Amino acid sequence: MAPSYYAVAKGRNPGIYNTWDECKAQVHQFTGPLFKKFQTKQEAENFIGQNPNSSTLNNRTGISGTRKSYKETVSYKKTENHGSRHSSKYCIHRTELSSDFTIDIDGYVNVYTDGACSSNGGPNAKAGIGVWFGDDHPLNVSRPVVGRATNNMAEIQAVTVAARITKQAGIKNIKIITDSKFLIRCINEWMPKWKTNGWKTVGNKSVINKVELLEMEDALKSLNVVWKHVNGHIGVYGNEMADKLARAGCAQY
Repeated sequence: MAPSYYAVAKGRNPGIYNTWDECKAQVHQFTGPLFKKFQTKQEAENFIGQNPNSSTLNNRTGISGTRKSYKETVSYKKTENHGSRHSSKYCIHRTELSSDFTIDIDGYVNVYTDGACSSNGGPNAKAGIGVWFGDDHPLNVSRPVVGRATNNMAEIQAVTVAARITKQAGIKNIKIITDSKFLIRCINEWMPKWKTNGWKTVGNKSVINKVELLEMEDALKSLNVVWKHVNGHIGVYGNEMADKLARAGCAQY
């Protein structure tokens, strides 16, 4: 196994460590740690050299990792067409607000996404999306879905919105954490097959969410994405917060 180098730019004793246990001893329960894992010692040294005076960051979410300072926020512009919600744009604007992201040990920004739908499949269905970066984070999103109100639409659009926002914010590495097995299977199993069979299901029916899935795929381009599935409604804090945002989105009809 190739050696790993853990660079601690801000911790109890900044430096380069050879094991995670050594690194953890320097950053665990330390306010605002800054650290990252590398494959070469030179990369680790460069990381420390680029962060000689890292400011204290507030890790208020309790998720293991470091926080990246950020001084921009997001606005949501909804375009109406004859009273129907048909498109949405997210724009990043400079502000005086200082916020931050949770970054895991491999350098990926953690973002939780979720979708919710009341009366799913019914004529009065209302669906919303939730995107959660952290408590009171300016890039958190809670809004209704655009188009058909279904739970799957909400799950897809939540990821699409998260990808667009992080890309505009200049983030390249993201870990998308979701409780949707549907999404995970779409990415890992179904979409590769659908692209080769004309987007047909096992029952030879057209894939209902083809357009939205392709929009999601396009939004994810140029990003390095790690997918993580968590079970919903078991107390995973970020997932619970994303669910809360999604449910609030349902109420915005």
